[in-house]
Amino acid sequence: MGANDSCNDWGPAVGAGTVKLWQAYILCGVFNTIGAVLLGYKVTETLRTGIVEVDVFDVYSIYNHTTGKYETVPYCNGSITTGGFAPPNVDKNGTAVVECAKYTAAEYMVGQTGAMAGVAAFMIVSSIYKIPVSATHAIVGASLASSLYLRGNVGIRWNEIVGIEHSKITDMHTPVMNSDEIRNLPWYKYLYTAVPEDRLTTKVFNALQIVSSSLLSFSHGANDTANTVGPLLAVWLTYHTGYAFGAAETRDDSQVLLAFGAVAMIFGFLTLGHRTIKLIAEEITVDMSPVSGFAIELGTAFTVLVCVKVGIPVSSTHCAVGAVLFVGMTKSTTEGVSFKTFRKICIVWLLCFPVAAAISLVVTIILVKVA
Repeated sequence: MGANDSCNDWGPAVGAGTVKLWQAYILCGVFNTIGAVLLGYKVTETLRTGIVEVDVFDVYSIYNHTTGKYETVPYCNGSITTGGFAPPNVDKNGTAVVECAKYTAAEYMVGQTGAMAGVAAFMIVSSIYKIPVSATHAIVGASLASSLYLRGNVGIRWNEIVGIEHSKITDMHTPVMNSDEIRNLPWYKYLYTAVPEDRLTTKVFNALQIVSSSLLSFSHGANDTANTVGPLLAVWLTYHTGYAFGAAETRDDSQVLLAFGAVAMIFGFLTLGHRTIKLIAEEITVDMSPVSGFAIELGTAFTVLVCVKVGIPVSSTHCAVGAVLFVGMTKSTTEGVSFKTFRKICIVWLLCFPVAAAISLVVTIILVKVA
């Protein structure tokens, strides 16, 4: 994902000549990691528990005093302990300390592994072809597909999914106004006057753009790193505690996994990031400057941070591409914006959810068959 989504943070800054590519690598790594560790748990919790009802994969077992073993049952009405593949301890009299144990079915790990495979495959291919896509919507589609295969329609939170997908459609259509419509808005002539950017202005906004890019990296680490670590965290908790739906923010290993996700994003940025940076920096609009780059990054960063704070998974890619397009149309005529490139991006955005879901489904089926 770092090869694709991290380029939203520093593409405008690199395109405007504010920072060099190697400087973007360093700053991206630092602020992505900080954002993921400090704020990422909230979005991770939404994606780990907000797409499917948490009890769909619950399994119950009760202690049989006759056989001295735990046996699987549909449900327990007595006292319940959460977690652990091993049953609770039995005292010397043969009595279970807790009669009933609840844990997450092992096949849940299979489904989440399939989801991660679907997202990874889609993101890598998109990065190779220089298309910025949304990891948020890819992971939602992949998780949905694996859950539908393993448990059917039971427990799917369709309202949550529809809300996330609706944000994609809204993000795609909001910036689609031509430059004449923008210039005819009543407030336009009061807020914008085209004047040459002098050397002092450029110098000031060079510094401001570094700040805004760093803020965007921070918000990106909090939102998108957490999006992809969600399935990994669920697998980790299932394996180590037997229960996938504990409170992630209270566990130290959750922060470690978020940091691991940030490091993985940095690696992706270093290997393939230059491809999508070129598209963000040069191919959507020809008019990229420190002033316009600052406006793009600041608007994107605050939008993502507000959504992270309330726990809504949002696509920083949609925000960034929409901002680049809108600022480009505002500053210049439509000839200064490549709608051909934008249409290509939109087509891939529409394919994001179903393609990631299809790959996830295939991998999940294979893992179930061989497990």
